[in-house]
Amino acid sequence: MAIDSLIDKFRANLDKYKKMGLNPLSLATGCAVKVDLIDTVYPAIQKIRGELIRRNIEILPREDADIFITREKMEMKRIINGGEFDADRAVSLIQVNQETAGDPNKFAEFLLKTYTSIKTSRKLTIGKGHSIVTTNPKGEVAVLDLFRLEGGKENSYTVANNDTIQIVDPLDDPGSQMQVDVAISNSLNDLFTKGVFQDLKMIPVADAPVDELKQQLLRNFENYSRTYSIELLNDVQPNSKTLMIGATVIGKSDHELPTFYNKVNENMEILVTRPVGELTPINVYMWMLTVPELIEDMEVRGITIQRVEEAKKRALTYMRSPNIEVAKIIYEYLPPFGGAFNEESHIAMTTDVTGPGIFVIKEFAEKAQVDVELFEIPVIDKEIHEFATENFIIPNSTAGTNGAIVIFAHKKVINEIYDELKKKGQEPYIIGKVIGKGNGTVIAPPTITKYIHRNNVLRQFKIK
Repeated sequence: MAIDSLIDKFRANLDKYKKMGLNPLSLATGCAVKVDLIDTVYPAIQKIRGELIRRNIEILPREDADIFITREKMEMKRIINGGEFDADRAVSLIQVNQETAGDPNKFAEFLLKTYTSIKTSRKLTIGKGHSIVTTNPKGEVAVLDLFRLEGGKENSYTVANNDTIQIVDPLDDPGSQMQVDVAISNSLNDLFTKGVFQDLKMIPVADAPVDELKQQLLRNFENYSRTYSIELLNDVQPNSKTLMIGATVIGKSDHELPTFYNKVNENMEILVTRPVGELTPINVYMWMLTVPELIEDMEVRGITIQRVEEAKKRALTYMRSPNIEVAKIIYEYLPPFGGAFNEESHIAMTTDVTGPGIFVIKEFAEKAQVDVELFEIPVIDKEIHEFATENFIIPNSTAGTNGAIVIFAHKKVINEIYDELKKKGQEPYIIGKVIGKGNGTVIAPPTITKYIHRNNVLRQFKIK
């Protein structure tokens, strides 16, 4: 398609979004819409932790998903902005406006109000919290999925997660199947990183400025449910009149999970299942159509419109496809429930590369109390990612949605997994190694500065 036609199509789509009160240019795509962890979320949690403990509420340390031993009787209920339910655990989605998201004190107030709004007589554990930003000042909402656990323990883990986005590709209709496919696959990814793929269930999160779009999104959830044989649980939906697409997902595993943080050591290497940074080609493509002058700058660098289109298509294919095959491979490299970890047979630790991008390596190095060295950061298209960073199109061009899965394991296990992933058509890279026990230092190659321009992220790495 000629560039003029593309620009016309893009502008027509912009009008469609704007009539719904949405501006795609001010909406971050995918997981980039998360509230900043370093500057806002962590300081806010630290501020209110003591008060929550006094009220018999515990926020668990950051984990990809909530993990607990399966019980004979488990009852779930969703509440919006508070309510009564005798819950033991909660998975929370919080959407706040830009002012709240940018101020740890205001965000702390919102969190405290949200978590104390759950009326339960039991100790409440917040197993997973997810927070996103809306440009609508009146769009703040808390969606809380609660679990009551009773009866005897079973020999399996239940894993629950929530992830929500506002928009994936502003060049596509807001009600397209692709937007919902990416949102659900992204939420499931935090189960798949743990090798969890049995008894999958999902509760949609869908909201929109107009009811017609909201109903279309819910129909798309039904389509996904049928395509991938995932049980759909219907429950109350938020009514903030903002665009929200996501899901709370639940699964089980009769194997131990790759959370052997204290077993990570210098015999281990780090693998990613495919390139990272899915959000970058989409953002570059969008800004290319918004500011056509960028096209000339890109072409000087040898980046054609067609090349950006192909990178975007590749990114969307990654983002909308559930990583279930990777989950099955991870599952095979884990001990049975109650079994012992064997360094030369099992995976020690996993995560996925989402909104924080490659910074997740730093988070998990700290969690395992090890120092690591990264050799390379594989992105979808090196030149496009560098161009995006230089031109401030995206602050962290390694950020993704339904991103690549990162695996820490013994060299022998990594080599076996690499070969298995290749056979399954994946594009794995061995990107680094564990140096030894330490305080979470991550030595990164100089190329990291070509992919990230946010100093609060770069400061977390030791650049060679």
